[in-house]
Amino acid sequence: MTPRRRGGWLWIGCLQYFAAEAIAVAGFRGGYSFRRNFISDLGTVRCGDGAGCSPLHPLMNASFLVQGVLIFAGAVVVWPLFPRGLARLALGLIAASGLGVAVVGLAPEDAAPGWHYLGAAENLLLSNTGAALLGAALLREKRAPRAVGLLSLGFGLIGLAGLAGLAVRVDFGLGAGVIERIAAYPFPLWLAGMGLWLGGGGETRR
Repeated sequence: MTPRRRGGWLWIGCLQYFAAEAIAVAGFRGGYSFRRNFISDLGTVRCGDGAGCSPLHPLMNASFLVQGVLIFAGAVVVWPLFPRGLARLALGLIAASGLGVAVVGLAPEDAAPGWHYLGAAENLLLSNTGAALLGAALLREKRAPRAVGLLSLGFGLIGLAGLAGLAVRVDFGLGAGVIERIAAYPFPLWLAGMGLWLGGGGETRR
């Protein structure tokens, strides 16, 4: 299997996060609201017999950790496929973002809030910035079909807009949980799309 296909499959595997989230939500005690609750609420470990938590938090935290490994490993594997310069910088940011989401899984919000929020902020900032910069690099250097560059840039900018909303605590009436997902969801969806493109034979033009 070529590096292109290995990296593609690693990034496609990032869709596992959505399955883990859905399972954790189904087991949440007290009713989980995608509008009001944060994603990290699914990973709180001090559950006991009360409401407001998911007994399936080990699954959610393991998913964060696996996500970090998949992001980092995929970026390392596809590194040689992209040219030096802006594209390599973007891949470096993407790889580093995997470390942030791994910290989120290792440090649940109610057990180690400082590390948890640091990892989450690092992940959201670097992942979306990396996607946007890679899109800009592909468009500028014409190393891929134009649609790939535009989608990469667009997904990254959408994620950064959601992160900005979180940072200034403005939810536009949508709810904090929705704004967080605008910041968090575009990147793994983009990774899966890039994985399909790479795994299906797409490659940067030399």
